[in-house]
Amino acid sequence: MVAALAADGSGAVTELKAIPPSTPSEAALPTNPSAASGQDEKAVEYNKIVLQGLNKVTGHISRLEGPLGTVMRFGTLEVIAQRCWKAPPEDSPENAGLLEIRELKPGEGPARIFLGWMFSSSPGLSGLEHPVYDITMLSCEAVKDPEKPDTVNNTADSAAKKHIKK
Repeated sequence: MVAALAADGSGAVTELKAIPPSTPSEAALPTNPSAASGQDEKAVEYNKIVLQGLNKVTGHISRLEGPLGTVMRFGTLEVIAQRCWKAPPEDSPENAGLLEIRELKPGEGPARIFLGWMFSSSPGLSGLEHPVYDITMLSCEAVKDPEKPDTVNNTADSAAKKHIKK
């Protein structure tokens, strides 16, 4: 409840009345987004992340796929995905990944250069600032065995190798 004060011309308070809130309180809002839409489905656990890496010097683009919590290498970078979130189908398309990116330098230990959320719909909102590499969030996937490589994972690499051999 919000209290409103009414003042007469002299500035003295003449009335105090309670005004009901125009929106429900936070306590009344559901904590599970699917509960708001009336769905009782269990939330999908996304356990695999798909990223894209760009070497700005060579122009080489690589697709990085891996289970959450594992180290993926791209050039001198180590990428570790901690969490992956995907918007429900009825909402605007969005994927977000909580990433830790470390750079490996000769003679030194890995140095953390990024820790935060990256968004697929807005790569510039929270992105890696590096002179040589760009990492972009593509999507989250729910797979039965995230450790097992699938055919999509190696398609770009095998096509690139075939192109080089010719």
